[in-house]
Amino acid sequence: MKQPLIIESPDLQTLRQRYTYAALTLFFWIFWFYLWIPVISLIAWLLGIETFYDQMVVQSGLEALRELLDFYITVILALGVSLTGWALYNQIRFRGKERRTLQPNVGKKEIAQFFELEPALTARLQQAKYIELGHNEQGQLVTIKSSHHSEDRVLPESDRLVRQTGAPSGTYPFQQANE
Repeated sequence: MKQPLIIESPDLQTLRQRYTYAALTLFFWIFWFYLWIPVISLIAWLLGIETFYDQMVVQSGLEALRELLDFYITVILALGVSLTGWALYNQIRFRGKERRTLQPNVGKKEIAQFFELEPALTARLQQAKYIELGHNEQGQLVTIKSSHHSEDRVLPESDRLVRQTGAPSGTYPFQQANE
């Protein structure tokens, strides 16, 4: 195996060597930016950004900006203190009182009752890889299309189940679609 030309093992460097490396990197990034200043100035001049210089430097807009930034920092600090205070208040108030609870798991029987299906059909649908349920305007289940769990394909139209119109509640309300 060929050794790389650059050996980089920061874990073997002393703290002084790491800081020196970081300082040199920062210095050269600043120098790189300094080299780009003429191009940035040209682009700014072409875009008419000399008005920024006029507003901020010539007309002392920098002082107004500093005053505005002082106000912004005060508002941000006030918001931070108030939100931190509210969080601490709630932490003290609700310490040891867990009001959030998990919802109970829904069983196959409840699912079958909700959709008015036989439990065997519900179990078969839960094993399917793909299920498409169709509803009417009243929100009732009217069609079911599903695929076998081992295949990605949708069941053919002849295997689809369609709700029988006027089926009494509690009965098997679906029949094979005849198309």
